[in-house]
Amino acid sequence: MTIRFLYKTLFLQRLRKIFQQFCLVFFALTVCLFAGCKSAMDYAPYVSELRSNIFIAEAEGLTLRIYAVEKEIPYQADGIPRECTARLEAYLHAPEGNKQCQIAFTFQEEHFHGEMSFDNVKAEYFYSCTLDVSTATELPCRIEYGEQTIEMTARSVRGENTLYSKDILSVLKSEEHELFTAMTDKYGFSGEIYIRLIYEDSPYYYVGIIERNGMVHAFLINAQTGKILAKRTM
Repeated sequence: MTIRFLYKTLFLQRLRKIFQQFCLVFFALTVCLFAGCKSAMDYAPYVSELRSNIFIAEAEGLTLRIYAVEKEIPYQADGIPRECTARLEAYLHAPEGNKQCQIAFTFQEEHFHGEMSFDNVKAEYFYSCTLDVSTATELPCRIEYGEQTIEMTARSVRGENTLYSKDILSVLKSEEHELFTAMTDKYGFSGEIYIRLIYEDSPYYYVGIIERNGMVHAFLINAQTGKILAKRTM
């Protein structure tokens, strides 16, 4: 009886020790998962505007810019992301705005043609359609401006070293860890993100993080290195 009792006691002690170790491991894993949920969160679904490519062309006094964008519908900076639609947006700066203007181009063997309306505030012509041209390198276009017909090829400003939006977002999460942590809880990210490729002699990224109270955290980022060049809270 004594030996049997001793074996039973040792077995229970070992079982208790194994259970305690299991509880410690389980607790540690739970803490790690909870603590890491913010850093591991995918913030891409919270991007409610993305301008991923820009195409530029100039000819006979006309300057054409084409943007590859994805925008939420309805479009409003309220800190709440919505479903996005890929679109092409074309802007034409011309000497005069009192002439009829049309644009035509072919992309992936599909022909597009439409009238460009004149924006009196921006003093430029505008055309938009539902189309994803984010991966294109150039877009040959025909512009009918008044009595003129002008052929021009809009070429992408993206180079081999131009970072993509996911890279920019990754860099920003690392550099602005406190901001992302403060806006993230178990329910998700309490805001929306704008990422726009811009071009002034060389490509840059503008990133806007919009809180639901209307506050905007704006960043200007080098599109090749990912370095934050300027930031401002408005």
